[in-house]
Amino acid sequence: MKKPAAAATSPAMKKPAAAARDRSRSAPPAAADVGPSPFAGLTALLLGLERRPDRRERCERMLAKEVPWLKHEFFRATDGKADTIPEDEVAQTWNTKNNSFYGSYEDVMDKEGKVLHTAAEFADPGVDYEFSPGERGCAHSHYRMWQHAAKAEGPVLILEDDVQLVFERTKGGMSSGNTFTARLELGMQEASKRDMDVLYLGWSGHRDGNYRHHSSSRGRKNPFVRKAEYVWTTVAYVIWPKGAKKLLQAAKPMNQPVDNFMAWEAREGRLGAYVLLDEGDADDTWSGGIVTQLDFVGDSDIKKSDGGDQGHDPTEFLAGKADKTEAAPAADGEKEPAAAVAAGA
Repeated sequence: MKKPAAAATSPAMKKPAAAARDRSRSAPPAAADVGPSPFAGLTALLLGLERRPDRRERCERMLAKEVPWLKHEFFRATDGKADTIPEDEVAQTWNTKNNSFYGSYEDVMDKEGKVLHTAAEFADPGVDYEFSPGERGCAHSHYRMWQHAAKAEGPVLILEDDVQLVFERTKGGMSSGNTFTARLELGMQEASKRDMDVLYLGWSGHRDGNYRHHSSSRGRKNPFVRKAEYVWTTVAYVIWPKGAKKLLQAAKPMNQPVDNFMAWEAREGRLGAYVLLDEGDADDTWSGGIVTQLDFVGDSDIKKSDGGDQGHDPTEFLAGKADKTEAAPAADGEKEPAAAVAAGA
């Protein structure tokens, strides 16, 4: 799958800082003069594979430096290459039809140049893919975190271990723990005024100002949050217990890669999903928010079954095709190409 056409002329996903820069740590959120803190009840989970301690350690160092006020616990990811995943929680296969409304597919050919599926077939009737082990493990990891969030007393901040808080901002300049804290506080204040289920802190795709299916509301646009129609990436999001319960109710089983699944629930009006804007994010901003992903192209444990935007083989995981296996993890924790923004990460 290729990045949607809208992305071709829009700003690329935000770039992490080339090198660490000295900056003051973000202060704990100030106590509100009136009413409770917008962070009241917020807990955080850091998702990662046990066989990738390097990613966990990098992320924990960053969080300790940039947002020392944010208390989190490590959440062991489901390893799609090693763990048993119930089929009534995550399906074995998925169909591209829904995602094709937003992602742009091309003809898929075999090694001899024979067309296996035309671009039109990805939309109707859709092409069936087996989840790659990494995709299925990622989906199940989020399913389990939704189970956790459904029982929580307040919102839960979910962070994947490739989240990056220091990057080049849309408006220019560098982000930091200070900007993350300030914008998240504004976003949580807006959440208290709305019926939010999910607030994406990093995102790529269609939302208010860039709708494809819904109609944008009239009047002045909120400068901090926008209603999402269909956005990709699950690198960082806040989920409320009622939103987690909605997703668990719909996931019987989860029949799309996790960000596609969440996006479709939002598109169909069953999930109140919003995106958090960074200062400078505008209606023509394709990828935005207050976080990005570290080394998006070079370091991921997830292969994109439909090829993604990194050039993964779009024939390897076609349903019914032989030899659709990812190699078992090497002893030193081998690295694989990153997941695509447009297909979900």
